[in-house]
Amino acid sequence: TSWLGDTNWSKESGKPAAHPNSRFCTPAGQCPIIDPAWEDPKGVPISAILFGGRRPQGVPLVYESFDWKHGVLIGGAMRSEATAAAEHRGKVIMHDPFAMRPFFGYNFGHYLQHWLS
Repeated sequence: TSWLGDTNWSKESGKPAAHPNSRFCTPAGQCPIIDPAWEDPKGVPISAILFGGRRPQGVPLVYESFDWKHGVLIGGAMRSEATAAAEHRGKVIMHDPFAMRPFFGYNFGHYLQHWLS
């Protein structure tokens, strides 16, 4: 299904499947395997964090880091295709740490330190 509601969308249609500024998200409450204590203020163990950017070619769609520090390195080194929300338009591949570059509101070094702590 396309973002315009075309239920029989195909690549051959020539129409984009997604809005130029689309993101992906999933409602946590609808996850069938979520921990029953997911809203507990004490927290629950985390075994995976997913970062998704726009890279139509050149890198694997999904891959796993060796450990937490390696994951922070991979996330911090991500590059993505610019979106309609970015200051650059078009299909320019730009540095996009954690696929969240447009949303950084403070010093990136502090952001990395937060992930490492």
